[in-house]
Amino acid sequence: MEKIYYNNPLLKRSSELRKDKNFLKGILDNEDVNFIPMRDDENYFISGKKEIKPLILKRQELELYTKDINLDKMIFLGKINEKFYFSINIKSKIDKNNLEIDQGDIITDQLRNVIGSLTELDSSYLALAKGMIFWHKKNKFCGVCGSKTKAKEAGFVLKCVNKNCNESHFPRTDPAIITLVSNKDKVLLARSSRFPQKMYSTLAGFVEPGESLELALKREVYEEVGVNVNKIEYFQSQPWPFPASLMLGFFAETEDTDLHVDKDEIEDANWFDINQLKDLTHPDITDGFKLPRFDSIARRLVNDWIRRHEKK
Repeated sequence: MEKIYYNNPLLKRSSELRKDKNFLKGILDNEDVNFIPMRDDENYFISGKKEIKPLILKRQELELYTKDINLDKMIFLGKINEKFYFSINIKSKIDKNNLEIDQGDIITDQLRNVIGSLTELDSSYLALAKGMIFWHKKNKFCGVCGSKTKAKEAGFVLKCVNKNCNESHFPRTDPAIITLVSNKDKVLLARSSRFPQKMYSTLAGFVEPGESLELALKREVYEEVGVNVNKIEYFQSQPWPFPASLMLGFFAETEDTDLHVDKDEIEDANWFDINQLKDLTHPDITDGFKLPRFDSIARRLVNDWIRRHEKK
């Protein structure tokens, strides 16, 4: 069973508690509460010789770096195994001198850069913290009247302070389709100039207003490589908080093999047969190409297609 990152069910979001200010205020003083610090768009980690793990602070430790331990500054993430989790953006640098850390150093880094050292559960609450902090940073002012906003409902609502406006703003997720297009025993992979060197991935694109997922898929594939698809099959979804997307995975088939690559959208596209793909999944064989990241739904689409094809 493949690991699924950024979306572990053990993280209970407990959204019913977000409006209960008295309850949440009581939690903030509890010794069992865990605080997940952020430094803008980077997460905090403890980096040791053999492992990297999330930095989790208790109240007394958090007080060393900030006095803003109140609901207006906190984001309530939920609970894991009956322990409650909050996130907060801390401007001052956290070091280990005042913390009970025997080994390792405290670092900040992008979540994707260290994902290989984390569990699926760790990745889930860290991704939620990252996504919410990003949303708060981008919405300090009301999009309707331009006045400042103030956090409500444990950080999941930003309210305009202008009483004549009083607009409520909620976290937004951008839906994006991602699809593995196949023709018999071959699949279509493409690369963007933004990708790591030699990496090819599945086709993807954002859903536009008033557009269904299926129509978005057909449009994006045709725009990028000039082929028409059919037999669309839903696979899975995955939150991708980099910064705020929800990837909706599909399989699709095509009878068109000639590609007409839109160079403004992608750098290159090619057909790969199953033997090439199986070689690419082997850690010692690269064949000049690389598959998508192991934590991505794109990689799971490829791996699942290989398994399905081998059973035929």
